[in-house]
Amino acid sequence: MPRLKRLQLGEIHDQGWCPGVIRDAVTDFLQYSVNHWGQYTPLLPTLCHFLQRVEARRIVDLCSGGSGPWRQFCRTIGRAFGASFHIVLTDRYPNLAAFRLAREISGGVVDFREEPLDAGALPPGLSGFRTLFGSFHHFPPGQARGVLQDAVDCGEGIGIFEMTDRRGKTLLAMLTVPFFVLLHAPRIRPLRGSLLFFTYLVPVIPLVVLLDGIISCLRSYSTAELAELTGSLTGAPYDWEIRRLASPKSPFPIIYAIGCPRPAGGSANRC
Repeated sequence: MPRLKRLQLGEIHDQGWCPGVIRDAVTDFLQYSVNHWGQYTPLLPTLCHFLQRVEARRIVDLCSGGSGPWRQFCRTIGRAFGASFHIVLTDRYPNLAAFRLAREISGGVVDFREEPLDAGALPPGLSGFRTLFGSFHHFPPGQARGVLQDAVDCGEGIGIFEMTDRRGKTLLAMLTVPFFVLLHAPRIRPLRGSLLFFTYLVPVIPLVVLLDGIISCLRSYSTAELAELTGSLTGAPYDWEIRRLASPKSPFPIIYAIGCPRPAGGSANRC
């Protein structure tokens, strides 16, 4: 099926008027799904390669939602980079209960910032390799470029990882997601009474996850569009790897863009 034109729509749980219990329940399910099915696991070796390349000592995860894949990744990251390496979760609407659970599960490898943070303007002193899992499509092109440009201006590596695209078959696969919400809601941690209430008694969560999932697909960036965005950045030269690959455990593709400062004297290396 052909890829649809990108539409800049707004997801329900991303709106300021969305009740916090609904937003947190949606991000909790998204966190559970990426960890339970290991949707981002194929990217871990690539991420570790770039972290080693820039000698990163910390990851600053942007738009962390319910903590993303870090409950699963933290063990591998901790073994690979040592006890001093940390992952800091941030969000415009911090899901603090999920963040605290991630910190507990990781034994302190994962930490978080409690205050709301703008992905395109991090406060001074919060340095580290930046990551965005399943969230870069939230930004319209101007803001998306701003997120990338801020990383370049600060000399930080950045990785963007998405599992949606605008193909028809991905949109069709998204129609099955409400059934997974109904099946797996009791397994989601932290387990909240509000999640169960708004899943089974008043099924708002399955509906919001479905609608937001479709919207996510419709406003996802293609590899060509990511290449155009990264190619428009100014400042110190960066090397970018932009690719699309299949995830064996998921019907949804993985699209990623990873950039890091080019070594002094190095030649361009764009994959």
